[in-house]
Amino acid sequence: MAQIQNTLLSMDNETYSLIVEQLSCLVQDSFSNLNILDEVTNSILIRVIKMPLHDGDIRSTVNALYPRVIEELFAGYHNTAYRYCLKRSKQADLSNDIAQETIYLLLTSKKLINQVEFWVRKVAHNLLCKHYRNLMDESRLYQELVNEASLINQITSNEEEFSFSGHEKLIPESVLRGSNYASYLKLKQFDNLGDYAKAKRISYEAAKSISKKTIRNLKAEILLALGWQASPDILDYRQYKSIQSFIRKLLAAINGTGKGLADLRKLHPALPEALEGYKSVDDWGVTMLGGRRFRLYLMHLGTEPFPLMSTVIVTINSRNHVQVESCKRNQHAGTHNIPANVLIPKEKGKALWPYDRIVSLLNEKKR
Repeated sequence: MAQIQNTLLSMDNETYSLIVEQLSCLVQDSFSNLNILDEVTNSILIRVIKMPLHDGDIRSTVNALYPRVIEELFAGYHNTAYRYCLKRSKQADLSNDIAQETIYLLLTSKKLINQVEFWVRKVAHNLLCKHYRNLMDESRLYQELVNEASLINQITSNEEEFSFSGHEKLIPESVLRGSNYASYLKLKQFDNLGDYAKAKRISYEAAKSISKKTIRNLKAEILLALGWQASPDILDYRQYKSIQSFIRKLLAAINGTGKGLADLRKLHPALPEALEGYKSVDDWGVTMLGGRRFRLYLMHLGTEPFPLMSTVIVTINSRNHVQVESCKRNQHAGTHNIPANVLIPKEKGKALWPYDRIVSLLNEKKR
């Protein structure tokens, strides 16, 4: 919420506090066990940031926006469950059924749910497992789902440490035969890094650096072997450090003088335009395109009404040097008026989870 608040230059603190207070009451009254206040507040603040508000109509405006925002939020949760199931099962009808059941369970749950997005994915995964568990001829896919979930939990549980806890069979064979796994086994021969450092006659800090590098390389190799293509976790240690160094280089050029713009043009002629307005890189992501090519996403929150987002296609060569292939500024989607003579099928414009249905399920739960 702090990120949105930083952009509300046109909204005074009193108005901001009034909106937040009103939404806190609305959300607490209907969704006391779901931690969705930040998402709802951010969504409504984005909508009202450019609206001319007066003291008399702030509450009515928020009340009018609230049902639609709730519908969109739960439609997003529905799509999260649907896309996850569709990717695994390749069955649209099954994925939609599981997504519907997931949201129903979310709305009728009496337990406190803090991480709603994570909960939705977890429940959708469990329902998909349950479906294939009931189908004897699909037992192989069910086992793959269970194994993959277990292994991913092991990988993402801690950045500094890594233990398979007897789950070596879950690792792809190509990884087990690789040098990263061999290096990992050498580390695990010792009870702790202190013993490893003593045996190798190196400092503890050097041993810690080797451990960090080995574990990151192994995690990245496993994720890639399992088909993951997005997230900084797919980058090995040197690639990750190279991307970080590249981003720092961009920032140094951006915040420099005229020479800085010249440095950007040396990297790619279109970089100054793609990164215009950037003062910092507040978040970044990466997707593998194949080989050593990556799509790098850069985001700057800044003080504009909307975040600045740019895409940079890069290649990381064998020496881990980053080269820019192309870049562009991502444009925000606009709004378009639908002509009066255009007919939209009713089922296409229907909300996945209408506000009235959400409220009715919540009321049933309270009985």
